[in-house]
Amino acid sequence: MSLKYLVTILYQPRETMQRILASAHRWSWEIAALACVCASVNDINVDAAAKELPGLRLGPGLALVALGLILGAIGWVISLYIVAWIATPVGRLLGGTGSVRDVRAALAWGLVPVIWSVVYRLPLTIFARNLHEGPQTDPRQLLMRFLSHGGCSVIVLYFFFQTLFAIASVVIGSFTVAEAQHFSTEKGFVNVVVAIVLPFLVIGAAVFTFTR
Repeated sequence: MSLKYLVTILYQPRETMQRILASAHRWSWEIAALACVCASVNDINVDAAAKELPGLRLGPGLALVALGLILGAIGWVISLYIVAWIATPVGRLLGGTGSVRDVRAALAWGLVPVIWSVVYRLPLTIFARNLHEGPQTDPRQLLMRFLSHGGCSVIVLYFFFQTLFAIASVVIGSFTVAEAQHFSTEKGFVNVVVAIVLPFLVIGAAVFTFTR
């Protein structure tokens, strides 16, 4: 994989996707796994794991965190395959001609903004954890200390960037899927949105049916 694709996909998504689809290996599952790791930056806390499991040392703590990341990455890869299997026939209904493998690669590379999200996740996570440091054990005191030291701003910034990067993933995914399906970007957007929303609709309908 050319590392420059992680940059060019952000401003030349269709051109970059065309080059990726022409290559022998598309790095689909690797991109999904890397996106999972980057999205989990704010969840990695070895100290918390040690507190939850008394007697746990640094080495086993790191191993536990690594195991969690591996299982999470496997979950992301499985989800990628499932969404690709849904998106491909949906794209066919819109006039697309891409194969499941092509669509899977396009969906994976649409996750690149999640990889770049580490540029805000890491600083905000470090700042937020520094605010929690101190001898206070009372939850109310911890909350007041967090808010009085700029915690509210951290929360607002975090959700702002979360929304921004999520939108960026959908937009870039619309371009990449459109290139894989050989149709317009507008249809690519519809293809991506339907493929993401459809499983939730099916699950919701099933839950509603069984709970009646």
